[in-house]
Amino acid sequence: MLNSMENLKGIRVLVAGVGNRLMGDDGFGPRVIDLLTKESLPMNVEARDIGTAGLTIATDLADYDLVIFLDSMEMEGEPGRLYKVKIEVLNTTEEVSELAKMTLHEVGLEGLLKFARAINTLPERVIIIGCKPKDIHPTLELSQEVEAATLKATRMVLATLESELSRK
Repeated sequence: MLNSMENLKGIRVLVAGVGNRLMGDDGFGPRVIDLLTKESLPMNVEARDIGTAGLTIATDLADYDLVIFLDSMEMEGEPGRLYKVKIEVLNTTEEVSELAKMTLHEVGLEGLLKFARAINTLPERVIIIGCKPKDIHPTLELSQEVEAATLKATRMVLATLESELSRK
């Protein structure tokens, strides 16, 4: 699928799996990264499990032109439902120093994005692929619904990469 993107003219891409593998469906993002590492991704695409790295990942975002985040997210619909959104983080009036004191899941992905924007490390192109969780509790297993969604999310990431990178 990604063979047509061998010459990508220096576009740097991060696919980041957000979540805690020890908390059931919160491990959606890292599980999709596991699946993506079995794919033949172009050299300029990095698939990374960032877990619950907190705001420390914000400085790394400056190294990329496009970031695709994978995370479990409370949204409408049935467990396992996938959502894909391109986002734009507007200037924030929140106190950025307060965000810096929290971990990623305390401020959430939105807080990370606002912080990265405030310190000028947020790439222009950011996409979030979210999955509605069923169960977030201490376990290493994903629910059936979310496990099934990881395969769909992997295909969604590959299609998104092809679409986004062919624009350049």
